[in-house]
Amino acid sequence: MAHLNLRKVESRHGCDTHSLDPDGDVIKGTRCFHATIHAVRSGVCAVIDDLAGDGLASPHLETVEIVLAEVINNIVEHAYGPDEESQADEPCMVRVSYDLYPKAMALTVVDRGKPFPGAELPPGRTLAPDTDREELPEGGFGWRIIRDLTVEQIYQRDSEENSLQLRFDFS
Repeated sequence: MAHLNLRKVESRHGCDTHSLDPDGDVIKGTRCFHATIHAVRSGVCAVIDDLAGDGLASPHLETVEIVLAEVINNIVEHAYGPDEESQADEPCMVRVSYDLYPKAMALTVVDRGKPFPGAELPPGRTLAPDTDREELPEGGFGWRIIRDLTVEQIYQRDSEENSLQLRFDFS
């Protein structure tokens, strides 16, 4: 990481934080934002801007952005669904926290949407290289991308919350 730009993060939702651990080895950050189609881009960009400010550089920054966008889009589409926002007593929210180390990162994404079916992460689709374009399915490739770009994925359902922990290796 090139430099540490420790700054106070302005919070609209009361849970955005940013700190350096006492030993100076880990930078911790948290961002909260609405889990809606309209808020995904700005929420993901806020996390990526924080990480860039913390010194995470290319190509690792882009890797995290791809994974985070896939995860958040899945939450919006599947955990909350298109009509969940209108039925919720509280706005549908997502919390993204990270622990950034010199050569690795732990990223945790928490939401209060529906749990994964069977309480397990999906495997993600793979296709044979000779698959005909006409036979390509619409979706299902996001989890393959997430699994290929991270070294560990842990899902837990605790009470009313989904928690997805992802680990990245930048060595």
